[in-house]
Amino acid sequence: DLPADLSPLIKTLRERLEQAGVKGFTPAGDTEVAQTVGLMIRLGVAMRTSDIHLGPYVRSGGQERMAVLSYRVDGVLSRVAEFDIRLLAAIIAQWKTMAACNVQEKLRPQDGRILISLGDVQKEVDLRVSFLPAVYGESVTARVLDASAVRLDLDRIGYAPRMREKLLRCLKAPWGVILLTGPTGCGKTTALYACLNHVASPQLKVITVENPVEFMLPNVLHTEVRAHLGATFAVMLRSVLRSDPDVVLVGEIRDRETLLVSQQTALTGHLVLTTLHTNDAAGALTRMVDIGSDPFIIGDSTKLIIAQRLVRLLCPECSVERMPSRELLDDAAKVARAGGLDWDSLAQKFREPVGCAKCNNLGFRGRDVIAEALEVTPEIAAALRRGAKPDELRAIAVGQGMVTMAADGIQKAASGKTSLREVLVTVGMR
Repeated sequence: DLPADLSPLIKTLRERLEQAGVKGFTPAGDTEVAQTVGLMIRLGVAMRTSDIHLGPYVRSGGQERMAVLSYRVDGVLSRVAEFDIRLLAAIIAQWKTMAACNVQEKLRPQDGRILISLGDVQKEVDLRVSFLPAVYGESVTARVLDASAVRLDLDRIGYAPRMREKLLRCLKAPWGVILLTGPTGCGKTTALYACLNHVASPQLKVITVENPVEFMLPNVLHTEVRAHLGATFAVMLRSVLRSDPDVVLVGEIRDRETLLVSQQTALTGHLVLTTLHTNDAAGALTRMVDIGSDPFIIGDSTKLIIAQRLVRLLCPECSVERMPSRELLDDAAKVARAGGLDWDSLAQKFREPVGCAKCNNLGFRGRDVIAEALEVTPEIAAALRRGAKPDELRAIAVGQGMVTMAADGIQKAASGKTSLREVLVTVGMR
């Protein structure tokens, strides 16, 4: 028997499902707890959630404890339900059972995976689940990997036409490193898979080294890092080189060894696609120097660096045409001109968020990419060798035709796709 009544939580989940347009959904499971977890997952898919969060918290004042269920949608965390904390242990145990984790282990973190078929839609949902011990119980975070909702097509990623053409040209090269950079949650993995999907064919041997494998693609041999067994990125990559690849995807460059092996892979005649955590494209060049690579090797091996962020799109149902404040416009003009965008000839159709039932009163629905593509030309390689800083490297790239990520975002705001404030906040200028 459960220590508290589960029906209020079930009622809330069903109401939120109906608000999201899902009616009559019957979750699988022979217990109330199993059905509740099924409802949580179904609601996550209906809300286009990237992550489901469940854990123990305290109310204001710190006395009363409660369990909280939240969903991250378009990068924003929204609280969906607060319920009796006495129910949390049973619900966490059900999540662990579904994720093939140890139900009895409550003092150490655990990671698992759930593959679940939803009865009312023809799709299988993949969840990567992490359990974390907390003060008043355990928390669970589930990353929702809905392959049917991911756009693994370069035509649909959202890159500006000139930038897309530059990327396609570099993807045709027989060798070199193409690097995608940005913070966690900026769409790097999706873009990386879209690149891989574009080049993969029966005529090429394409191998990935990932941690973990996110999506399975045709004509691609996927491999997975298992660091606890000694199969690190660098070890796996060296083995891949003995497998006669044409194209290699390295999920992430985390250390000097992986970086150096990736560069050597490129310089020995292979196309390498990979990611790095930096704020912008120019910063990726100096970051590789900081990690321990030689500027000469960086300049010779690197073909293209793409830096990107995701901005929320205005809800088409409720956004209104409205000019931003003079202060915002002045800031945008400076950023645009410095970023290679012709501000004076820009058609300005700015819009602002309002909020309605369709967008959960947020004013935004969906996200799009803003990005910059820095091609490593002889001039940029020479500047890097003489110790140029990111600002100088960026200025050279803009002089050669690059439009910065901030300027790309301002262009999308001016077209009415997103708000100007959203862009400036996203790129750290507000």
